[in-house]
Amino acid sequence: MKKIFIITFISILGVFKLYGQNYSISTNLVDYLALGTLNLELSYPISRNYSLNLRGEYNPFSFKSSSSDLRNKHFAISIGGRYWMWHVNSGWFLGSYIAYSKYSISGIFTKKSYEGNAIGATIGGGYAWMLARGVNLELGLGAFVGVTDYTRYSCVRCGVREKDKTKFFVTPADVLIGLNFLF
Repeated sequence: MKKIFIITFISILGVFKLYGQNYSISTNLVDYLALGTLNLELSYPISRNYSLNLRGEYNPFSFKSSSSDLRNKHFAISIGGRYWMWHVNSGWFLGSYIAYSKYSISGIFTKKSYEGNAIGATIGGGYAWMLARGVNLELGLGAFVGVTDYTRYSCVRCGVREKDKTKFFVTPADVLIGLNFLF
């Protein structure tokens, strides 16, 4: 019985055999330009060419001035994977994610305010360079396809509701200049 348990345990560990690093943590430097969006992505290799990724973004900041209010408040979470052409965390990659976001945006492109939820999928790709042992630089670009359900307000401060709407949209996403730490 003990032999069967040991053989089963070693077999299960063999399924999860990792190549290279065990996991990585990265941040997208471009997101910080979006009014200070904090972001973090965890990556876990499941084979030589595939990794599972979990990404989170959070922006609690509002910027007020006498003439306008800028707000890009949101919380977003994505789960997906990447296919690496050579091996995990090195070279060209293709990725796809399923994403959810809750947002409140105002004063960026218009004086109107928008609050709502978005759900959809992202597909993209990029390239990763090793800068030093355990540190990579990633560049990438993608597109988001999804549905949003939002409320539009006529101005930021007045709170006058104009309309509720559900809309399908496609937008650039994953504009990526990422700093990746491998462990």
